[in-house]
Amino acid sequence: MHQLARMFWSWFLIRGIIAVLIGLLALFMPAATFTALVMLLGVFMLVTGLFTIITAIAQRDVYENWGWLLASGIVSAGIGILTFVYPMATGVALIYLVAFWALLMGIAEIAIAIQLRREITGEGWFIAAGVLSVLFALLILFYPIAGAYTLTVIFGIYALIAGVTLLTVAFRLRNIGRQARGRRIPVT
Repeated sequence: MHQLARMFWSWFLIRGIIAVLIGLLALFMPAATFTALVMLLGVFMLVTGLFTIITAIAQRDVYENWGWLLASGIVSAGIGILTFVYPMATGVALIYLVAFWALLMGIAEIAIAIQLRREITGEGWFIAAGVLSVLFALLILFYPIAGAYTLTVIFGIYALIAGVTLLTVAFRLRNIGRQARGRRIPVT
């Protein structure tokens, strides 16, 4: 463990710094960050699609349903390319996808809470969570720019928290590594 701490603490440090920087960018430059996230989604879908196409073709003699794999790879790569050609449309589609997901989840949470009200106590919190999800969905549907901003800010807060956590782990690992230098660690 001590050797691992000495060897890898810097990786946690680098990841933490990058996450904090991305979080700050998301909070202070939300429009640019949202555009970058849409582009990263496009890169991910394109690369995933290309690898899926390659896998499907390579496995066509072994995998019976390779055609479906090939089709999914083509669709993924195609959507990835469309993301670069029409980044704004992809961003809008992403916003509406999140809105409909939040709407469905909110309605489901409310329905489940109502069903469970005889079985559990505190179902009001579950209903409140469902109502918040529905309100968030409606905010995004009626004010998509505000929705994009909100999603970017939430992402920024997440990145900051993750970054600070990674930095904390990095410095703890560095300290473990430093403490181990003074002691001889038996090699097994």
